[in-house]
Amino acid sequence: MTEATADEHPPGAARESNRAEGSARVHIVVTCTNRKSLAVPADLRVGVLSEYLPKQRLAEWLRRLSEPGQPSTAAASLYAGEHWAAARQLATSVRAEAQLWVCSAGYGLIPATAQVRPYAATFTTREADSVGRRAAENRDWWRGLSEWVGPEPGAPRSFYDLARTNPDDTIIAVLSDTYLRACSDDLRRAAGQVSDPQRLTIVGPAQADPNLDELVVGVTALMRPAVGGSLLALNVRVAQRLLGLVNADPGTHRRSHLRALAHELAATAPPPAPRAHRERMTDDEVKAFIRPLAAAGPTSATRLLRQLRDSGKSCEQGRFKQIFDAIELDVRR
Repeated sequence: MTEATADEHPPGAARESNRAEGSARVHIVVTCTNRKSLAVPADLRVGVLSEYLPKQRLAEWLRRLSEPGQPSTAAASLYAGEHWAAARQLATSVRAEAQLWVCSAGYGLIPATAQVRPYAATFTTREADSVGRRAAENRDWWRGLSEWVGPEPGAPRSFYDLARTNPDDTIIAVLSDTYLRACSDDLRRAAGQVSDPQRLTIVGPAQADPNLDELVVGVTALMRPAVGGSLLALNVRVAQRLLGLVNADPGTHRRSHLRALAHELAATAPPPAPRAHRERMTDDEVKAFIRPLAAAGPTSATRLLRQLRDSGKSCEQGRFKQIFDAIELDVRR
């Protein structure tokens, strides 16, 4: 996979093109990441608001995000890790005018150029900074974020707003299963606002929400050998491959075309390499492995998990990431 150079187009900026006035643009919305390039202040972790009732939690959260005079950075520069490294390239992968957006559990829908503060919030349940304990609470939280003016006043604050204000454009949402479910009501409403229903596509896991399956170009593990990387970045790497195969013709942005490309990608992907036999590690053993490496300097869960597996050991990816995040938080204090 050939990546565009980072300085060719600023991440999140609309790509320059020779399109005729009035022709469609492409809006690419990507799930945010837990990993940030800046330290997260203690008061901007959703977990510290656990004593608040749900509506009070959201109100207090928005008050904290809105405090004036606090350090901020462009969203495109805030997120880190393998997933976001690939996401930054999406707007330059498509040969048409494109803009990158972020689907954030902390801020809602925001342009990648928006100025934001480092924060910790996720739609994944049973995490320290989960915004809800179940899918219904996550949907309520997303709805509340959509009603807030946000960090860039005047910009669309929901998929519905994005589609309503740009009905002739293409919207491609690259979402994980938990974020897809949190935004499900919003996505269904957005589907009714685009002039061509085929111009709204979700790239992500099929059957995360049966009511949205019609909108989804399904991503499966069968595609991983074709695009490389870890499962954490699979959705965005598949999206990058698909967008690299379309052109400025809006017809190539339609869901049916992207779905056909995805089917071909899965069908022609090389078989996965045989899994090596590795010794499974306990939580305490994983902690002992991670702590000195995390304390030595900036690193990532993906890098350390690869290093662990190269040594002949084994740990499930989600479990490793949870342990890594807890240790990294402790090391940074």
